[in-house]
Amino acid sequence: MKWSLSQLRKYTSEKFTFNETVQLDTLYNRQDILAIDDINVSGSMLVGSQRINVDLQITATVKIIDSRSGKPVQFPLDIQSVEVFDENLEEDEDIEDEHLHPVVHTLDLELIVRELIIVNLPTVYTESDELPESSGTSGWTVVEESEVNSEKPAVDPRLKKLEALKLNIEEEE
Repeated sequence: MKWSLSQLRKYTSEKFTFNETVQLDTLYNRQDILAIDDINVSGSMLVGSQRINVDLQITATVKIIDSRSGKPVQFPLDIQSVEVFDENLEEDEDIEDEHLHPVVHTLDLELIVRELIIVNLPTVYTESDELPESSGTSGWTVVEESEVNSEKPAVDPRLKKLEALKLNIEEEE
């Protein structure tokens, strides 16, 4: 996942595609992440005179500890991003756009891939729909958001007179 700018100049008038399987060691320092396997990085590059646009797709399988059951589970990771590499930017320049990167002699995607994977790792993940027994949630039910939005909120009894006044004003109009 490293190309020199002279290699990429050959593809100035056409799209350059790539597809690589990568093994990244020491990617994370979290206790709940057991492994990240099958990291596949694919995409295409559009090489311009001063800029290189990279359309990335990263897929991986994350072996993570289920936050409710404590058992290892597989979490599929699928990341899509568009990164722009600019030859006019200095390496020590402060850039506000997180998708814009300086490039000097070589275009190396490894740091970008590492960052995208780390940012997209879930902080908590579970495959279980049931609440744990020790959570003290007996008698609770899970309600869908659409059900909550469809219910009309109850009017505070202290505001009943104001609601009646509002209805009278609407009827008069």
